[in-house]
Amino acid sequence: MNKNLLRILNDFIDIMQKTDGVLGAWNFGSALHGMSDEYSDVDIVFLIDGNMFKKTERKLSKILSQVCDNILLCWEEDFNSNAIINNGYLLKKSDQIFQFDVFLLNKDFIEDFMCRIHYTDLSENDIVFDTDNHVKNLCTNCPHGDLWNDNVERLITTYLYHFHMTAKYLIRQDYFKLNHVMRTLYDTHVSLLLTAYDVINWGGAENKLHFLSSADKQEHLKKYYCTDDFSLNKNNLLQSMVWFEKDVNDVLENKGQKYNTEKIAAIKEYWKECTSVFCK
Repeated sequence: MNKNLLRILNDFIDIMQKTDGVLGAWNFGSALHGMSDEYSDVDIVFLIDGNMFKKTERKLSKILSQVCDNILLCWEEDFNSNAIINNGYLLKKSDQIFQFDVFLLNKDFIEDFMCRIHYTDLSENDIVFDTDNHVKNLCTNCPHGDLWNDNVERLITTYLYHFHMTAKYLIRQDYFKLNHVMRTLYDTHVSLLLTAYDVINWGGAENKLHFLSSADKQEHLKKYYCTDDFSLNKNNLLQSMVWFEKDVNDVLENKGQKYNTEKIAAIKEYWKECTSVFCK
C-alpha cells in the first residue's frame, strides 16, 4: 500500500478507535487476502453499536477531513441501509488522490445478508482493533464462503441462444446491441469455467478468475470485447464459440456426462452461413 495512504489509514483508525460506539475494526478487500500492493486502496470495516450507528455515519466525513487535505467526493453504495453503510471516498493528500472505502456494520443487524458478506471467513488475524471481544465473537460465528457453482446445462443453453442472436447484430452492424450480447456471452463463459475450476471461496468472478490454473483460458476470455470493426467481432465470436465448445466438453467429461454436440454444430454452422453475407 502507498505510504501516504497508509498514514491516512492509521490516523483514521486512531480516531475511530477513540470514537464512542465503535466496537472494533477489521481489514477487508485485498488486505484481507494478503494481496495488497502499492496500488491497493483501503477497505476497512467497523462494527458499530446499534444506538450509535446513525451518529457514527454522520461523523465519517468530519473524521476523514482531519486526516487528509480534502475530500473530493463520497460515493454511497445503493445497498446502504440501517444495517450497513459502504461509502467510497476520494481523498486528496498533497499531490495524490486515494480511494478509501469505509464500511460500517450495525451490531444490531449483524445477521443482515449484506453484513454477513463483510465478515465471511473473518479470522482473528484480520482484526485491527477490538473492544470487549465483539469482533472476536464474530470470528467464532462467521459464515464461510463457497466455491462458484452454477447450472451447466442452463449456461450452455444461455450461451447458444445468445450466440445465435449475435448474427443479426453483426449483419446490421449494430454495435450497441452486439456489445450487450457479447457481455452476456462473456459472463456465461466465465460462469462455466468457474463452476468447473474455481479454487477460492471468496470474492466475485473478477477475483476468482485470477486463480484459474489455465492461463490460456484467461486469455480466451479477452476475446469478448466489441469494436467498430465487425469483421474482427465476427472472428472473435467464432473463435470464442470454438473455445466454449471445447470447455463444455471438458467440463461435462469431468462430470462423466456428454452434451449433444450436434446441437452446437448446427447452431455454429447456421451462424457462419448467416454472417458470411457481409464479411469473410
